[in-house]
Amino acid sequence: MVWGTIIAAYLFLAGLSAGAFLTSSYVSRKYPEAVTIRIVGRMISPALMGVGLLLLILDAEAGIKHPLRFIYLLTNFNSVMTIGTYFISIFMMISLYFALMEILKKNTIKLFEYAGVLFAVATAIYTGFLIGVISAVPLWNTAILPILFVVSGVSTGIAATMLVSSVINKHEVHKVASVKKYT
Repeated sequence: MVWGTIIAAYLFLAGLSAGAFLTSSYVSRKYPEAVTIRIVGRMISPALMGVGLLLLILDAEAGIKHPLRFIYLLTNFNSVMTIGTYFISIFMMISLYFALMEILKKNTIKLFEYAGVLFAVATAIYTGFLIGVISAVPLWNTAILPILFVVSGVSTGIAATMLVSSVINKHEVHKVASVKKYT
């Protein structure tokens, strides 16, 4: 199996999206006054995941030439890809819910936020497991890879959220010291 640059971009964007959601959830709990950072994280999370999924569909020629092959992704429970499909689908719906609630300026359900955090972490871990099952590349076939993908996703998610937030409101970003020091 050969995966090219498009799949690498998809995996990166999935982790980045999860990290942005985790950043917004952390900031909304720890710094409720940091509204810009919360909103930015919740808005870029589904946008980045959407771009990543679009890349995935374009790369997997089955999405265009044989769309029914995607049904196999939902029914083959022996595959890491099937489990990941469920993680990403649920995470995408939850992140879209939070983005919509930000647009509508409505309160969110706390249970959904906990589920969002759970599925954001699952999405970041899944990307590492997906690469880790490839035994042909010994460097990838290691138990530490999923942890590395979570750390990478969180760090890039913090960086992206803080970068976009600093363009909108740089004073708010400086007030959020515990998030800022990890970027």
